[in-house]
Amino acid sequence: MRPYLYWIAASLFTLLLLAACQGVATPATSPATLVPTPVSPTSQPATLTSTAAPVQLSLTLGMVNTGQNLTLDAGGDVDTKAIQAGNPSVEARQSGNGAALPSADGNTIGDSYFQFNVADTALFKGLPTGHVRVEVDYLDQGTDSFSIQYDAQPATGSDGKFYGGGAVVKTNSGEFKTAVFNLCNAYFANRDNGADFRISDNGDGAETIRAVRVTGLPSSVATLRVDDFGANPLDDQPDSDAIQAALDSTCSGDTVVFSSGVNTSGYRGYLIDKTLFLTGMSAKQNLTFTSDDPANHALLQATAGLKGFVVRLYARSRFNNAGDIDNLDFGYIDVDGGRDVRKCLGSDNLVNGIDDNWGSWLPECDLAGDPWCSPGNIGMDGAVDEGDVTQDFATHPALWTTGVVVHDLVDRNTECGTALAFGSAAGTIQDVTIDTAGDHVHAADCTLTDNDGDVTGWSDGITLFGPAHLVTGNTIINPSDVGIVHFGGRDTIISNNTIRITPGNYGAFAAIAEHSWSFGDESGVQITGNTVTSEGDTTCGGLHVGINLGPHMWGGGCVSTSSVAAFGDPACSSSPSQSLVAPCPGGACQIWSFLPSSSTFTLKDNSVTGANINYLVEGFDLQGQFIDQNNLSQAPRLSDWQAARTGCNGITWGALDKVAHHPSLPGYTDLEIHCER
Repeated sequence: MRPYLYWIAASLFTLLLLAACQGVATPATSPATLVPTPVSPTSQPATLTSTAAPVQLSLTLGMVNTGQNLTLDAGGDVDTKAIQAGNPSVEARQSGNGAALPSADGNTIGDSYFQFNVADTALFKGLPTGHVRVEVDYLDQGTDSFSIQYDAQPATGSDGKFYGGGAVVKTNSGEFKTAVFNLCNAYFANRDNGADFRISDNGDGAETIRAVRVTGLPSSVATLRVDDFGANPLDDQPDSDAIQAALDSTCSGDTVVFSSGVNTSGYRGYLIDKTLFLTGMSAKQNLTFTSDDPANHALLQATAGLKGFVVRLYARSRFNNAGDIDNLDFGYIDVDGGRDVRKCLGSDNLVNGIDDNWGSWLPECDLAGDPWCSPGNIGMDGAVDEGDVTQDFATHPALWTTGVVVHDLVDRNTECGTALAFGSAAGTIQDVTIDTAGDHVHAADCTLTDNDGDVTGWSDGITLFGPAHLVTGNTIINPSDVGIVHFGGRDTIISNNTIRITPGNYGAFAAIAEHSWSFGDESGVQITGNTVTSEGDTTCGGLHVGINLGPHMWGGGCVSTSSVAAFGDPACSSSPSQSLVAPCPGGACQIWSFLPSSSTFTLKDNSVTGANINYLVEGFDLQGQFIDQNNLSQAPRLSDWQAARTGCNGITWGALDKVAHHPSLPGYTDLEIHCER
């Protein structure tokens, strides 16, 4: 399966996860400022152990529950039973996992929750603080999960009831462990079935809990330094656990600071052996991640044992309301994916985590080949609504992540998957340098540029989903699949970027590709002022296509499962008809990019030099105005494109300036090219 199909499968899977999303619906806002105020190296982190009105609540569970200002409810679906558990054995209480437990009131309702009441004299309606830490001592038996829901501060689009605070997946150690939930907007006004918070066994296995503690924390915006949580960029020890502890402690509006030093002698960078999940245990807004000296970046360095991405926006096993993630700024932090020490494909030739670096330290990855789990670098793909043909993220903010900004960093040495995944709406990627992503070499007699024996380690530079993005001023050197691939979305601007294939066995399928696999409506898209050059070897590398519009190049654009926001024809054909283009049904579809009447698509002021085909349009239903102006095509040259040499559907081709088929365009050679290799 080609890498782009992995991304389609991942986006559809994410859509299913988002179907049950809940929580505060934050209106879309403009992207965050691209130049945040530098954080002084002497700034002190907020103290997380005290508050103006100290709050310390606790409850020990057993045959008799004992506590301070915290009680356990019973009745309905919240009955629990007292048991002896653990080694040594202690008293605790267990949930029903959907079965009806014996109850004092004799009810026969299935039980799935521990439901807790906080004394109103201690915490009520967000006072004296709306920021609390909830610690749960649980028996780590089995590999099922539990989650917390709580009465949160009401906000636009939500009353805050049963707000999701995160989930924990057990590891079957047999020991009692402590789960920590950082609740930033606790309201605790007795509105969740008369209680303040509850723990759900999620119906996948009973939970055993012996104690719960609630601690009040400061509600003010904080600056958290990862070094204060135990991270150290100067030593040779892994830093992921310490950094994740800092990330899990954030609230909306906070700033997370990493120590700078890429230009400083003795600086190793933070060693990442577990993927960092930026938003921690719950959806957050207005977070900033930066270094303490923007002129001397911090570094996140993947270790040989890291499974999956170096950085991800969120963990899908922890919460599913990713649409409530908005306005995050990630800048001045370089990322090295460890291409020289990590593998995309193991000796079994499967992408499954066996003898390779696919996977996660969380139970995120149970479908082999899922690109969410690839050994990529930065995964900023949040929520997109692939059920919305109109891409109306402003009207449905809870279904879209908005306002993510990635800027001013070096993203290098990606093993495979993508250097930067970016799925959301109204985001910005600016002044990012991506240096070497994956390995394009696939011919048996050609030398790999990443000498790990893995000949399938392709990688995009930027893998982009959704509408209204700005991708500008970036430099992408030696991607191996596509430099910038946009899987569709209205009003996206891809401008003034540089994509280069350097001499040697470096190559890629395309520099910039507008492939509407997810969102078919391309109204308002602009691809302007970009510079593409290829000097790759013509036998073992090179660039197949400079700028490619439309998905028919990729196997005729036929897929077995489609997004309902895509456009195409359910009946795949070797000679598809534009007259049949309509929204896809969700099943099989021959995908087209679609430009409605009265809308525009702009391809202007670009320069492409040295691709096998400098410009290729194939599979674009242009009913609106296609603005094609001042696009320079220079010195097309052969690449290692197998299909160009041996034929595709009986057609071969050499080095060409501009090709268009479906539709034919003035000034373009009319030639069918329905294969990617």
